[in-house]
Amino acid sequence: MSALDFLISFPAAQRALMAGIAVALVCSLLSVFVVLKRMAFIGQGVSHAGYGAAGTAFFLGLTDTDPRYDLIVFAFCIATALVIGLVSRHRKVESDTAIGILLVAAMAWGVLLTNLSAELQKATSNIYWPWYAKHMAAAGARPNFEAVLFGSILNTTHAQLMLALIVSALVIITLVLRFKPLVFFAFDEPTSRVYGVPATLMHHLLLTLLAIVVVLTMKLAGVLLVSAMLVIPGAAALTLSNRLSHVFVWSCLTGFTGVVGGLFVSLQLGFAGPGPCIVAVLCLLFALSRHPQTGRVALVIFSIAAMAMVIVLAGSLLAGGQGRGQETGDRGPETGARQSLITIH
Repeated sequence: MSALDFLISFPAAQRALMAGIAVALVCSLLSVFVVLKRMAFIGQGVSHAGYGAAGTAFFLGLTDTDPRYDLIVFAFCIATALVIGLVSRHRKVESDTAIGILLVAAMAWGVLLTNLSAELQKATSNIYWPWYAKHMAAAGARPNFEAVLFGSILNTTHAQLMLALIVSALVIITLVLRFKPLVFFAFDEPTSRVYGVPATLMHHLLLTLLAIVVVLTMKLAGVLLVSAMLVIPGAAALTLSNRLSHVFVWSCLTGFTGVVGGLFVSLQLGFAGPGPCIVAVLCLLFALSRHPQTGRVALVIFSIAAMAMVIVLAGSLLAGGQGRGQETGDRGPETGARQSLITIH
């Protein structure tokens, strides 16, 4: 079965593609600011806070299917981003040093709590330990750190897809509303202060948006992909053009092509996960961007191919939905409409 046939046949793959495109666009827009402000390592630190969040949630008896798990991950990432922002603004400790400390601390915290929870579930010599095993233990499960690293985009649920679309739309709206001060801040922070731009507010706003996108992308595609999505599109775009409007367009095209192309490659191969394939395609696009003329031509060709595949997929789904609606027309318009919705979604 080809990748296109797989996408047409399985709704889970369709949800993965739609969620991936939404995440790719919002990450690509933020990627330009991340590269301009040299915040790539901050994205690494915030995303790796997910390890600490996963261990904490497991210690509290929550699994990754519990909505409270997502709240803990969000709280960890937001707190990590704000701490990094405060430290980097006061300059008492260099930002890269603070990020390195917080990164390894979060990972160690997550593993420590995971091991402690497993030990408490087995222990019986203390009166408090059986109480923990009864009320707090996560039913003998262990946090899936591999899922934290690589994500599970092909297991995207309808609720996760809607959340991805809503959060992506809100982040994009925020970027549009604060676009000029954010761009001024990103290109020349000292001069932006002189002209009255609230640089500290812009810094914390950028970190907050970064943390929100990290949580969203990490849930779908893991730490590995979120790190790539927040760096590679912007880095490639700034190599391909010097004009700001063109930079954002090239960045979005890079992210879109990387996600669509990587997902298609993963489904076509059958043995490689979507996350590593998406990262591989993004790295290929970045390598091509090192030669701007060749890179622009290649990216346009790949983008057109990716858009064509998405259009063909959408057309096939719509045609299938209409065909099924006609087949079920004898059973009434409501039944046919429901069948079409099931086919599309």
